[in-house]
Amino acid sequence: MTAPADARALLVADSFRVRVRDGVAEVRGFSAHLERFRDTVGRALGAESTSGAAPAAEEASAAEQLDAFLGAARTRIAEAGAGFPRLELWREPDGHTSFSLAIRPLPPLRETIELRSAGVIALAHPDRKGPGIARLGALAQELGAEPLLLSPAGTVREGATTSLVYWLDGDEHGNEAAGRVIADTERVASVTERLLRAAAAGTARRSITEGRATPAQLLGCEVWAVNALHGIRPVTRLDGAELPAPHAARLRWFREALDRSWEPVR
Repeated sequence: MTAPADARALLVADSFRVRVRDGVAEVRGFSAHLERFRDTVGRALGAESTSGAAPAAEEASAAEQLDAFLGAARTRIAEAGAGFPRLELWREPDGHTSFSLAIRPLPPLRETIELRSAGVIALAHPDRKGPGIARLGALAQELGAEPLLLSPAGTVREGATTSLVYWLDGDEHGNEAAGRVIADTERVASVTERLLRAAAAGTARRSITEGRATPAQLLGCEVWAVNALHGIRPVTRLDGAELPAPHAARLRWFREALDRSWEPVR
């Protein structure tokens, strides 16, 4: 079922885990989340203006509105403490856009995850986090696992809420293993993936580059599903098949690297 044309529509969303350490609210890669939200808002408002849905005056003041919103959001997020807040851009029924901050409790954190192929899911804006949230959430309930989104060619794009990293055997350069992130333009840019790739780039023996794979090609690989809430979760099963157990030392190294990315909210 599709929403009525005059219904409130979520154009952009960006969520992340907040922890409190020594009285300070922190987010992993917080500056990268703000950067992604700003970029996605700019693209979304540009699309709204092109379609005639957003008045030109509103577009012209968007930067000031966004600065004011993020300034106030920092304060509210810090005051709320541990949780899973979401930055939002909405299109209102009258065609105007508005910013909103959803202060939400921290969901249970999981160590592992199961994936199930969902086929080709046509999303209006697959590269934008927000518009597909409700649909993908319903799909996850239906499948009883994290939906694995595929391209028309049958290759993996992403999980419904995760970016995917998979590991191959050691390569000719002496790396203990070669990591690959799924490369597809029709997916959301992942902040957590970006942090992991930056950590790997600073080492001589670990690498994470781009790759493509079908679900069948992932069956013999160690696979991680990564996002801002749970960090790194090894995938235990894909389409019912058990995947290899994670390399303990490598998983620990990258989780520790991710833990070094916590930034104060303000």
